[in-house]
Amino acid sequence: MDVKDVVLTLGVMLGAGLLCQLVADAIRAPRMLLLLAGGVVLGPSVTDTIDVPLGSMGADILFTLGVSFILFHGGLQLSIRILSRVAIGLGLLAIPGVVITALVVGSIATLAFDVPFSTGLLIGAVLAPTDPAILIPLFDRIGIRQKIEQTAIAESALNDATGAVLALVFAGVVLSGETSVSAPALDFLEELGISTALGLGFGVLLSLVVSDRRAGVWRESAALAVVAVVAVGYFSTDSAGGSGYLGAFLAGLVVGNMDRLRLGMHSAHERDMRVFVSTVTDLVVILVFVTLGANLPWSDIRDNLGPALVVVAGLLLVARPITVLACLLPDRRGRWTREEIAFLSWTRETGVVAAALAGVMVGLGVPDSELIVTTVALAIVVTLGVQTTTKMWLGRRLGLDELAPSLGDAADLAAP
Repeated sequence: MDVKDVVLTLGVMLGAGLLCQLVADAIRAPRMLLLLAGGVVLGPSVTDTIDVPLGSMGADILFTLGVSFILFHGGLQLSIRILSRVAIGLGLLAIPGVVITALVVGSIATLAFDVPFSTGLLIGAVLAPTDPAILIPLFDRIGIRQKIEQTAIAESALNDATGAVLALVFAGVVLSGETSVSAPALDFLEELGISTALGLGFGVLLSLVVSDRRAGVWRESAALAVVAVVAVGYFSTDSAGGSGYLGAFLAGLVVGNMDRLRLGMHSAHERDMRVFVSTVTDLVVILVFVTLGANLPWSDIRDNLGPALVVVAGLLLVARPITVLACLLPDRRGRWTREEIAFLSWTRETGVVAAALAGVMVGLGVPDSELIVTTVALAIVVTLGVQTTTKMWLGRRLGLDELAPSLGDAADLAAP
């Protein structure tokens, strides 16, 4: 593929993505579903207009550096002030919750697909993350209590990162043929430690260089500074043995709450930075879902439709409720109500990070990767088609709209 082909492919994908977003807005449908359908139309199964194999260099860059921007964006939106009130439950959802989901879904996948347990766990780990790229605009529209909104968005950003770490660890297990449980567990903890340390470090560095202090040498080029730090941070963290995904999220979280470091930004510079990161995120979402749609393995989907649907049903109806109950019931400080727990149990949209991880597994040559792609594709379609479209109704039915805040929300918002 020469330069002209690359430019033409990008133009076609972006044009199709923008058209899909217009249609999604007009018919009030989840834009990810329309983007996925647009990719199917452009792919070899229909018009054969684009050719972006999941294992290609362009796809690899998109699914690594591009998704890092999405996670940075997720961290940038969150308020530590609000999240501190639900920190225990959130922490349990973000790390043990991912492991619980992977174990439950992995056990179901092992039986449904009749594959080794390590492969089942890999499928469970890839499906464990929820999607901030879906939830952020969704919650903006449906108007749910801030306590629930911030918790769901923070969980989705954090479990994207920890799910990515866990999936890559299990991918190494599958590729190496290891059977020990202790080695993957230690690798997981080591990657979390490295990623957390470097992510926080890069976040502090970025906050300093874009701040209005003397050290803010890039304050007028904050958007470019974000590109540099996210790119360098991803590859530095990855080279050190950590996860660039988790590092990017934590860097965004630090920058979004730099006032906690007694740092500030000029309002115009901060606005430019946030608009830029949001625009890049929209661009990456379009490219990821169109690419995934163009690469859907239709023959594998037909062959594995039944078992894949069993796994997705297990994810939504078994793994998610178990995870939410196990993680939120111990959180007495969060004062979670039954209605809030029920709503969060129905909040587990699968999206861009799971799609990206599926692409990474194909690129790594992981055995049975077609099962991962099939299950992820069905999970995206089912969660977007069923959960996203019913969430507003469920929130109102449970009395969780933001016009009727709970006492816990009032305390969250009043906390200094």
